[in-house]
Amino acid sequence: MANPRSPGTEASAPLRVSGGVFTLSILHLESNNPQHLAQRIAEEHQRHAAAADFHRHAPVVLDLSAIPEEAPLALAEILNVLRVANWFPVGLRNAAPRHQALAQDLNLPVLRGQDRNATPPPETPAPAQSVPISPGGLTIDHPIRSGQRSYARGGDLVCLAAVNAGAEVIADGNIHVYGPLRGRALAGVNGQDAARIFCMSLEAELVSVAGLYRTLEADHPLWGKAAQIYSRDEQLHITALTL
Repeated sequence: MANPRSPGTEASAPLRVSGGVFTLSILHLESNNPQHLAQRIAEEHQRHAAAADFHRHAPVVLDLSAIPEEAPLALAEILNVLRVANWFPVGLRNAAPRHQALAQDLNLPVLRGQDRNATPPPETPAPAQSVPISPGGLTIDHPIRSGQRSYARGGDLVCLAAVNAGAEVIADGNIHVYGPLRGRALAGVNGQDAARIFCMSLEAELVSVAGLYRTLEADHPLWGKAAQIYSRDEQLHITALTL
């Protein structure tokens, strides 16, 4: 006769740990002053309500490339500023050893990134290349009104009419807008760095590729013109679209 298991000795399934790729926003810290950061975030959110909504509950990595190694860093206060702004700081990168030690004391991971002492590559025009249409895309043949959200899961989003202010278009792949692009456009939301946004008239509140975002205003040089938006070297670029 089998002996019954004593309490606490039940066999349990092993922990399942797997790898994954996620899109994280990277905030390049300009100053080690928490008050300066809070002011910059408040100004940005006041100018662009779309940016405040985009940042809400978003995981963010702090890049310390611009902070000198010998500079003091009020890291706990900076993290609190981000949390008050509804951002979730999840790690540091390009941090000096003394700043890494601060992160460890606060149980904040130090992530791998490019060498903080590396010389950035010179800016060069984007090479001409074909951009494939991903399978499983979505084509919309009517204007997208304010408050509407359209998402092309697993592929490209093609809009044959206007995307109006207050609307949001999202794609795992590229976004093509054959009309005015107002509202917000987020391409490569699953981390596809090669994704691009193409539009016939750039009038967007906010554009984003693979987690990198930028808010726009009417004084932008390409406002109202055909443009493409793409990511390179962890920077968001907006260039004229030659037709």
